[in-house]
Amino acid sequence: MDCLTFNSVLRIEAENLDGFYRVLAAAPGKQLIWLAFIGARDSGADADSPAVGSVLPVDRENLTELAEASLLAIVNLDDPALLAREDALSEAGRQTWEARQAAMRPFLDPQQLSDSLYGSGGIGPVVRKAVDGGALTRATIYRLWKQLCVRGLTMLSLMPVFDQCGAPGVRRPAENGRRKAGAKTAAERMGIDDPNPQRGATTEDRIKIAAHLARLMKPGANYAGLYEQIMESVYVTQYVVTEKGREPVLPPKGTFPNRRIFRNIYQTEFKDLDRVRRRTTPGHFARNKRGLVGNSHEGVAGPGHAYAIDSTVGDVYLRSAINRTWIVGRPIVYIIVDVWSTAIVGFYVCLRPPSWRAAKVALFSTFADPRLIAELWGYEYRMVLDPAPTAPFTFWCDRGEYLSEGARDTALRLSLNTAFNPAYRPDGKGSVEVVHRIAKDAQFSDFIPGAIDARRDELELRTDVKESALTLREYVQYLYMVFTHHNAHADREHRNTAELISSGWPATPAGLWRFGHEAGLGFRRHIPLDQLVAALLEPKTLVARRNGNFTESLQYEGELAIEEEWSAQARNFGVLERQAYCFPGHAGRLWVPDAKGLQDFRLKHNARTWPETTFDEWRDAMGVALARRSDREYQQFCDAIRNLDARNEIVKRAQAETAAAEALSTGSELTTTQARAVETSAFGTALLAQPSGSVESALPKILSTAETADYDATMDELLAGVVSKEAA
Repeated sequence: MDCLTFNSVLRIEAENLDGFYRVLAAAPGKQLIWLAFIGARDSGADADSPAVGSVLPVDRENLTELAEASLLAIVNLDDPALLAREDALSEAGRQTWEARQAAMRPFLDPQQLSDSLYGSGGIGPVVRKAVDGGALTRATIYRLWKQLCVRGLTMLSLMPVFDQCGAPGVRRPAENGRRKAGAKTAAERMGIDDPNPQRGATTEDRIKIAAHLARLMKPGANYAGLYEQIMESVYVTQYVVTEKGREPVLPPKGTFPNRRIFRNIYQTEFKDLDRVRRRTTPGHFARNKRGLVGNSHEGVAGPGHAYAIDSTVGDVYLRSAINRTWIVGRPIVYIIVDVWSTAIVGFYVCLRPPSWRAAKVALFSTFADPRLIAELWGYEYRMVLDPAPTAPFTFWCDRGEYLSEGARDTALRLSLNTAFNPAYRPDGKGSVEVVHRIAKDAQFSDFIPGAIDARRDELELRTDVKESALTLREYVQYLYMVFTHHNAHADREHRNTAELISSGWPATPAGLWRFGHEAGLGFRRHIPLDQLVAALLEPKTLVARRNGNFTESLQYEGELAIEEEWSAQARNFGVLERQAYCFPGHAGRLWVPDAKGLQDFRLKHNARTWPETTFDEWRDAMGVALARRSDREYQQFCDAIRNLDARNEIVKRAQAETAAAEALSTGSELTTTQARAVETSAFGTALLAQPSGSVESALPKILSTAETADYDATMDELLAGVVSKEAA
């Protein structure tokens, strides 16, 4: 056993030496080795084990035999307290440590300790030297000696650890005559006798209250309600039957735990995280309370490898582009984020509920040429992400509309890999979840009319829907500016590596995106536009009629229709139907697949709406028109009935006047030609209004001159005579 050294620790499994020992002295040439007992090997040791710090001599040959029988081993005892730094001590702690070092220095000298053990058979001489210093008492010397044996014969073992001592966490049940623990009450401090003093908590109290708390604690449980319910269940044991029913007999004041004791039991019987788990649901804890184990970009090779997609309801009310007095409600916003660089690579806004139809258009907005998307939405394109995003290697998505047959077929068609998060675990793609909050905070801080701060419920912050002003197209343009600024300037200093600094690119999403691709870490996969259109955009039926090409009552025109003479074919052989694809956010454009490739069709200039209208808004307008049709038909019916009655009244009145005129007529009747000549005369009405004799006397001359060239002059002369006669 020549390997035994001062301060080493032995683990011995012999029957009479079972436990851990620290070597105090092993002088060469000496048969005895002095050991100090520092603890048993297990907590179930016998009560007759030696006290900690006891010293005993052991024969060297005995230890050698134990080592050969594998019953002795040299081990290491790691004590985290020895890692405490000297500069972390307070001034009082430093003074205590210095006093301990001065007094216990002989114990730390291997030669002095060895001379004392071999000379006197104990540590008495060393203890006397420490006591003669006068700084510490004999009891303190022996207490520190035990501490040196357990922690090690070094100066660090004497360092005070005041933060690990004291009363907090030590239970003091009010049993066996022990008074209630804790500070005195205000009445006790003022010397006022309390006839019903508050008793302390016993072990039985803790067991009962903890059992009820474990059963009753659940999400939304009220703390005051729990106290009252548990106190009644545990400490109300008597009831009185009265006319009103069974009433509890309340225990006297002070005979049961008060709220403060109840709270202490609640906080000490359950760990902090256990209390958090019990007061919320497992899903909410997993999403918002659990410990963070890493970052979302860990395990992702570089930009373009993994995109995360998510949708939410936009916190803003929108107006219709067709009629701004119409409020179309809150939109659905899809956002796609590159996980590695946190750059927003695409987004899509619509008015329809979340579905795979809408999610496909969001993918199209990400994979297609960004200049085309800018043209469709009507904003100015800025090349912030260089190179432009393409299809990724894999998609991270929820188990919502993405877990469907349509999503599966599209993924197979475009060779997309999808990775689904566990149910109710959006924290798996937090990089895209947080972007929704960024967009909502931006629009609320910018005071967008109609914006909602969904995280605040105060009455004064609730939004008036009538304050809304943006249309869907304008809201998309606004979000594009928000996301562009985010990509160009969001702070990513925590990702600023030496390679990124040397490249010269800033620690922003756009900088990480560009650096990753230049470093060869990026993934890019181009998909032709015709495949994107056919797989991701919404299919429509383009109907070719004799008067034009129509989709949803909107007329389109294109070179393919002119070349193949669709109008002539429809006029002679009936309507034609062709497959077409549209971008729902822009009604001014359609793509029609053909043997030559995709054919572009544009909305006709005199169509029923303008190109910037979205299909959702156009459908809303058509829906409003259809909803009003019954009102229009009813108004038309009412007007038709009134008009018919008015016409019938005119006919009846004319018939009555005609009958009356025929009854009073005594002159000769005119032929149809003669009557027409008089009727078409400029003065016919005036002549007919005169007495019958005057008219009859003038008729021959009127009829004789009706066919002459100076008919009007003759009529003027006759009329002048009639007027002069009336004047006379």
